[in-house]
Parts: sequence; structure tokens; C-alpha cells
Amino acid sequence: MSEIRIRLFGQFSVTDDGGHPIALSGRRTQALAIFLCLESPRQPSLREASDMIIGAGADIGRVRQVVGDLRHALRCAPDALIETENTIAFNPERVSTDSWAFDRLLESQSVTSMRAAAELYSGNLLEGISGGSGAFDDWITEKRLTYWRSAVSALGRLLAAQVKAGWWENAVETASRLLALDPTEEVVHRTLMRLQLEQGRADSALRRYEECSDVLRREFGREPSPETQRVREEILAALALMPAPREVSKAANAPVLILVVEDDAVSAALIEGYLHEAGYEVVIVSDGADALMEIARRTFDLLILDINIPTLNGLRLFEIMVQKGIDTPAFFITGIPGPEVESRSLELGAADFLRKPIRKEVLIPHVRTILQRRLRNRAVES
Repeated sequence: MSEIRIRLFGQFSVTDDGGHPIALSGRRTQALAIFLCLESPRQPSLREASDMIIGAGADIGRVRQVVGDLRHALRCAPDALIETENTIAFNPERVSTDSWAFDRLLESQSVTSMRAAAELYSGNLLEGISGGSGAFDDWITEKRLTYWRSAVSALGRLLAAQVKAGWWENAVETASRLLALDPTEEVVHRTLMRLQLEQGRADSALRRYEECSDVLRREFGREPSPETQRVREEILAALALMPAPREVSKAANAPVLILVVEDDAVSAALIEGYLHEAGYEVVIVSDGADALMEIARRTFDLLILDINIPTLNGLRLFEIMVQKGIDTPAFFITGIPGPEVESRSLELGAADFLRKPIRKEVLIPHVRTILQRRLRNRAVES
């Protein structure tokens, strides 16, 4: 049977399960659909719906007419509405919404759920939507603020996990999304400054500081905090040094050794070529079992693991390494769509993650960053 899909984040839309748009005739019909989405899972009374959409004390027959208009618009799914004498609701077996999925994800505190929630939040709730009723518009404004706060919280938890794992590129993207939602968050500006400095992008970090300063002066009439000022000093020091870019090497006679676990011959050849050109020594194997044998034979500086490989998939291989106390950083690559594998990689403690197709200008900076971080950690430990 047909299913109705309703999107509330960003631009409001209603589609059937084939992706075809469904037009809702009239502002009140649209308002009723929105009301039922955001009041789920409870079944509001017709009186509540009438007071919200038409106005307090309006004749109940007027909202019944709106219900009839909505049912007609959704006629491709005749049982989309559940109606009793006094209540009205969407049938959750025939109607799905991004807001319902978002709410379910927020019930979990896992990185996977936060990543998926961030993917769903494509924009603020019902931007530009008005129901024509003061009560409805005030209610939407309150709901929009609630979901905005939830999105900021989810992105904040995701950012913390990415920073802890050293996923600089992903963390920069998440921090940028957070600032798009709330440009006054000084701590996020400061985090982004540090991330850009860590990536060797001191010029970008300095511009971020200047943007942070402008926002704080304009919104609050104050200068950045001493902690943010200290990051600025680190940025200026890095700009003054201006080190020449170079590849990471352990010593003149000890080239960096990278194990690539990839069963697709074309992808393996491309990655091997990119790494060789950058000056790295590469070993290629095609499945997880062979990878374990290679790891037992010699010491690698970095593992690049395709997730979907024979015998042992990349995630399981990395789990075994962790159990055995092997601390070689692992960098996952995959062509599998969706946020789940990325979140799982992050939860396991992978050093980084990239989606296929792999491009040289993306791969090499990621590899260099991981290896530089490992050298710094070893220097601190010693």
C-alpha cells in the first residue's frame, strides 16, 4: 500500500512513496497536516485542531471540512488518517516524517544516532511557513526553536566525538554547520580555529578569529575571551614560522609504510599510485585475513581499510586489532552509502574516514595529517 512522506525540516513537502509531490489545497489543509505531524504520537481532539488552525471557539464543522480536504489530498493512501468522533491523527503505518525519525534518534546518545540526526536536519523546521492563525504561528515558532536547540545539541555531541578521534575534516564540516545554526557560539569558533590550525591552515584560522570577533562585537558588544585570544596568538606564531610543506618520514632510511586493504583492483591501483607518488611505501592485500598476516609480519605506520572486503570486513578487522592491542592508526574508506558506517568507524576509534571515489587531492592531506599526529603523540609520550 502507498505511504505518505512528509518533510518538515527545511522546505515543507509531501510526497508519495514514489517521490511524487502531493499538493495540499489551501493554507489550512497544510496547517492541519503539520499539526498532526508535530502532535504525534498522541491523537489530538478536533477541538484542539480547530482552535489551533481556524481560531478559538470556531464551529467544529469548519475543521471537519479541512479534514475532508486533507483526506482527499492523500487519497493515494486511503487509511493515512485515523479519525474518531472527536479525534484525528496520522496513521504511523502509512505516514512517515523526518521529524518523527529525528525524535527517535535523539532518544539515543550514540554517535551513530547523532550523525544520522544531523543528516536529517537539512534546515530549520518549516522555514517560511505560516498557517494564517496567530495561535498556529506562535506554536510553530516554539516548535522551531525546540528542534533548533536539539539540532545544536546533536551537532555539538558529534563535533566532540570527531575532535576526540582526530577526524579534522569531518569536525571542520560539523563545526561549520553549528556556526550556520548559531554564529554567536564562541566555543565553536575557537574549536574551528584550532582544527584549521591543526590542518596547517593558519590563514583560514585567522580569518575565523576575525569573523568570531566581528560577531561578538556586533551581538554582545565585547571582545573574544582570553582563551580565544590565546588561540589567536598560536595562529600568529604559526604564520610567522611558515614551514615549507613536506611529506612525513620517520628517518632518512626508514620510509613510511602503509598497508592498503582493498579488494577492488582499480581502487587499489589508484590508491597505491597516489601514495607512491607522495613518497610512501605501500603493501596491498585484498582481504582481512591477509591483512592480519601482514600486520603480524611487520610494523606499519598506517592502515587504509576498505570496509566491504572478503573474509573479514574492515570494521571487524579493526576490532580484532584493538583487542590484540595493536595501535596502528586505521583509515577507513567505503562506497557504502548512509551515515551508519561512518559513525561506526568513529565509535571504534578509526583515525579517519573517506567515501569513494578516492581523489589524490583529498587522500594525501588526510594521510599526512594522521601520520603527523602520530609523530606528535609519540614525541609527547617519550
